[in-house]
Amino acid sequence: MIEPVAEDQFQASTEQIMAEQSARFREVLAIDGRGTKLIQLFDYLVARSSESRAPKEVEIAMSVFDKNSDFDTSQDSTVRAYIYRLRQRLEAFNAGDSGPRLYIPKGEYRLLLLTTDDDAEPNDIPPPLPIPAPGRGVRIALGAAFAASAVLWLVLWGWFADRAETTASPLAQSQLWKPVAVHPHSPVIAVSDFYMVAEGAGNGPIDRLVMHPAIQSSLDLDAYLGQRPQLYPALHDRDIYRIPSSIAMVAVTTLSLAGQVRQDHAMGSIVPVSKISQEVIDTRNVIYIAPFSQLGKLRSPILPALGYAPGADFDEIRDTATGQTFRAKMDSAPASRTNGAIAYNRAADNAMGYDYGYIASFPGRAGNRMIVIAGIEDAALAQTVRIVSDRRQLDAITQHIGPAAAFEALFQFRTVGNLVFETRLINSRTLRLAPDHGNALLKES
Repeated sequence: MIEPVAEDQFQASTEQIMAEQSARFREVLAIDGRGTKLIQLFDYLVARSSESRAPKEVEIAMSVFDKNSDFDTSQDSTVRAYIYRLRQRLEAFNAGDSGPRLYIPKGEYRLLLLTTDDDAEPNDIPPPLPIPAPGRGVRIALGAAFAASAVLWLVLWGWFADRAETTASPLAQSQLWKPVAVHPHSPVIAVSDFYMVAEGAGNGPIDRLVMHPAIQSSLDLDAYLGQRPQLYPALHDRDIYRIPSSIAMVAVTTLSLAGQVRQDHAMGSIVPVSKISQEVIDTRNVIYIAPFSQLGKLRSPILPALGYAPGADFDEIRDTATGQTFRAKMDSAPASRTNGAIAYNRAADNAMGYDYGYIASFPGRAGNRMIVIAGIEDAALAQTVRIVSDRRQLDAITQHIGPAAAFEALFQFRTVGNLVFETRLINSRTLRLAPDHGNALLKES
């Protein structure tokens, strides 16, 4: 008679933990919208994790990336690049976790489970990100203090809530705000947040966080590095988004306005664009607050629905029908440009110039409403919010275009530094939407 072999409880426990950790991490990759190939690579490593031998680079290339058997690892860095990216994702996923965690050893292509802190090498866990030095960001607008903490939202929200009117504001009858006032659900304020690229040399500490015009999501970074594999050790994804304080304040002001126009005074909520859900887009009124340049982060069909689009750089708005451009500029202290970044001379703080603000409103797919409030610079964005809180200025738009289900308006502001001394309506017009315009506002792809 053959005696049954006793079950190895330790091995069973380790395999269970491995499976649980793998499922958790894979869910994070899927929810965050990571690339399909990155998920396929992770699935492959999980499937091979029980083997004593680590898979070779050419095996991964053939199984995951559809390479031929003559794949030359010396000429093609695809596998190494994706392994590097996956290791970064795991390090971010494990940050602050002292329990069992998944791990890809440096120089290897296999997935392991670390069960104790002693298993980890000292340099395997990235150090905390230092606070970037002032003035080192890509654009001067990002030099302002970032405001994204829940404490700030709650304090400011409470400040405005205490001052809410007991009756609906006269704004409730304006063409812009009436859809928000009568909708059964409170609106969502979608705040433009900036994806930050972590820069650092090799496996050392992160030197700074920057915003790059061509990289506005982790997927953009994957594509960017895919064409420049030599930059993989220098640019890192930490899934960090930041909201400048100027945009945060505009968002909170808009939140207050949304509460004032409703009989129930329900202000709704503030959500970063990077976190907004499809359900919200399909069912709720969405008020999008953004620098005009960030409208390019939204998928079609929002831009085709609008009569204006971001221009060649941060400072330009283009009329898509006529080709006319409107550019924020200063009469002195011209901007200097380096590698696509924009920085202004200190003398610009007191320079006279022009800035532009933009408003749009159009229906969503389920009787909900999409509103865009945008400006080129901070001064324009703040002044545009003042316009949407002024019934007289909103009525002036209505008088010009008449009742309209969808409309837009462009304003020019005469500025000195961040102060606005003159406001002029450049153009207001109705929007003609295609029958299938559907999802008017979507997350960045």
